[in-house]
Amino acid sequence: MTVRLTSLRTALVLVTPLVAAPLRAQTTGGGVEYSASTTRYRWYTTTKGSQTSPMGSQDFQVEARQQLTVNVAKPAKDTIVATVTLDSVSIKSAQIQQDVSGLVGSKFTAYLSPTGQFYSIQKSTSPDPLAGQVTENVARFLPSYRRNLKMGLTWADTTASKVTQQGMEVDRTIISNYRVVGDTTIAGEKTFKIERLSTVKAAGSGTAQGTPVALESATNSTAMIFLSAKGVYLGGQQNDDINVKITILAQNAEINIKQKAESKIEAIR
Repeated sequence: MTVRLTSLRTALVLVTPLVAAPLRAQTTGGGVEYSASTTRYRWYTTTKGSQTSPMGSQDFQVEARQQLTVNVAKPAKDTIVATVTLDSVSIKSAQIQQDVSGLVGSKFTAYLSPTGQFYSIQKSTSPDPLAGQVTENVARFLPSYRRNLKMGLTWADTTASKVTQQGMEVDRTIISNYRVVGDTTIAGEKTFKIERLSTVKAAGSGTAQGTPVALESATNSTAMIFLSAKGVYLGGQQNDDINVKITILAQNAEINIKQKAESKIEAIR
């Protein structure tokens, strides 16, 4: 059994769990809310890792480049609708071969609060098996934040849900701690520097490539988010340390995958 989608999760789906998006916002009632806008983004990710199984060990490296268009509409006072279109994607790897051309042009729609709290997501109708996994990660593309950003402010968020990972439904819990660590000036605007430290745990069972398996994963993530005082996200970086264990149930055999990923998102102006 060749396990390819684990590394592609980091390379492709680092429309990743947790990096903020550069969207314009408006101040209302002493706070900041996302407003209607359309913005394009470039997403760069480099993943290095190793896979160990009873067949032996293999190192791999994956470089992913994606371009996205994010349209935000505000149909109601307490809701924004974010539609993400995957405009292009390229993956380079000597070890992993995966045709992702079928994902280009896919649209994913998430429903959020005006400050980015996740409500729900419209499932993709694409027949590509990767589409479900991409859908779950797109749901977290826009960051949640606090309206009253100021120096030294800290807060925490915890989310628990069922998501699609490696083609199966698993239970996932994300715990994130935020801290406004300083400020800077980007493109002439005063900008908050927000640190985010997150842990992600997921577990479940199902079939991968037609084989019954159980999956466990644990991720530690460190990110820096740059958000202007006007509510515009001006960039972001993220480092992820990911450990995955896949058990082939019929053989009681384990596949262990370790990955380190570096990501960067930037707005195209």
